[in-house]
Amino acid sequence: MARITKWIGLVLAAVVGFLVIAAAIVYGISSRRIAKVYTFDDQPLTIPTDSVSVAKGEHFVQAITKCAGCHGDDLAGKVVMNDAVMGRLYAANLTRGKGGIGRGYTDADYVRAIRHGVGRDGRPLLTMPTDAFYYINDQDLANSIAYLKTVPSVDAALPSKRIGILPRALFLMTDFPLVPAENVPHSGSRPPTVPAGPTREYGDYLATTGSCKGCHLKDLSGGVPIGRNVLSANLTPKAIGSWTETDFRKALRNGIRPDGRILSAVMPWPYTRFMTDSEIHALWLYVHSVPPKNSRGR
Repeated sequence: MARITKWIGLVLAAVVGFLVIAAAIVYGISSRRIAKVYTFDDQPLTIPTDSVSVAKGEHFVQAITKCAGCHGDDLAGKVVMNDAVMGRLYAANLTRGKGGIGRGYTDADYVRAIRHGVGRDGRPLLTMPTDAFYYINDQDLANSIAYLKTVPSVDAALPSKRIGILPRALFLMTDFPLVPAENVPHSGSRPPTVPAGPTREYGDYLATTGSCKGCHLKDLSGGVPIGRNVLSANLTPKAIGSWTETDFRKALRNGIRPDGRILSAVMPWPYTRFMTDSEIHALWLYVHSVPPKNSRGR
C-alpha cells in the first residue's frame, strides 16, 4: 500500500511539475509577443474640424465600428474581462478626462492605435479589433478621429491589466484575438477606397470594418464561440436564404429574428440599429452574394 501511495505521489508531482513548466513556457512566449515593438511609417492624415465631418465620424464610430460596445456609451472605458482565470482587461478611456488617452494623443497616435492596433510605446493594444479597423479608408478614419477628439471629457482612471494563463494559452494555440496587431499588414499598401452607396462592394467594406467577419468569419459561415454557450450565426444564404430584407433590417434594428426570437446579447444590434437604410441594404446585398456555407464544424 505504501508503495502504491508513493507512486501516486510521484505521478502527481510529475504532473504538477509538467503543468508548471508548461505554464512558464506559455507565459514566456506570450509575453514576448505581447511586448513586441512595432514600427511603421504612415503618411499623416489631415483631420477635419468642421461639423459635417465630425457628424459623419460620430455615425461611423457609433453604427459601424461600434466602439461603445467595448469602451462604453460615454467612451470612458469599461471592463472587457475580469476573473481569476482570464485576467483583468479594460477598454481604454477615449475621452480627454482624467485617465483618458484623449488628453495626450496626437493625430498620429490615433491613427497608430486604430489602424495598426499599436500604442504610443509601439507595443500592441490587446484585443483591439485592428485587424478589421486597418481597412477603414482614410476619410472615414479621419472623420472618426475628428469625432473622438470632441467627445465630452469623463474622468475615469482604469486599473492596470493582467492577462491570465488561459487567454495566453488560447492565443498561442488558437486564433483567440489577444494581439490582433499580428494580423495586420502594417507595411502593406492601403486598400482601395470603396465608394459609399447601396452596393455589394460597400456592404463588404461595412462587414469588414465593422468587425462582422471577426465573429462570423471571413466567409460569414459562423459557428464559432463568441460568448458563454453562444456560437456566431451563419450569415450565408445557406442559413438566411429565406430571410427577406425586411427580416434582415429588423434583426439589425430591433434584435429580433424572423421567428420572433431575440438575438443573443453578444450581437451588437443596439449599435447596428443606427445604420442607415442604405448601409443596411448594402450589407444585405453583400451577405446574399457570398457562397452558401455550412457553419464551422458541420
